[in-house]
Amino acid sequence: YWKTYNWDAALAAGMATAGYEYSGEYGWVETQMLWPTTHMVAPAEDALQCESCHTDDGRLENVEGVYIPGRDNNAIVDNLGWGILGLALVGVVIHGGARIALGNRREER
Repeated sequence: YWKTYNWDAALAAGMATAGYEYSGEYGWVETQMLWPTTHMVAPAEDALQCESCHTDDGRLENVEGVYIPGRDNNAIVDNLGWGILGLALVGVVIHGGARIALGNRREER
């Protein structure tokens, strides 16, 4: 697709690769994108605290189909992330400690 921008050829090749027959018909669905990166708050004195929306029972609790940090979470992924962060911190401390200890030893020689 990226060389010819030919949707029909790209879809036919993809279906063949997947082992399916291609009917030759394709279409599009209407989608919606939200880009509120600035939260669109102006002026600053009208802004809410983050926790007003980014919590389980926040103002956005009934908004579906959108990932909202602080509201949507997965305990397994959260715990895995904290575990990896902890291991990285332990590794940095061990590595730094070893460099300091071995560096001091070299100076003594």
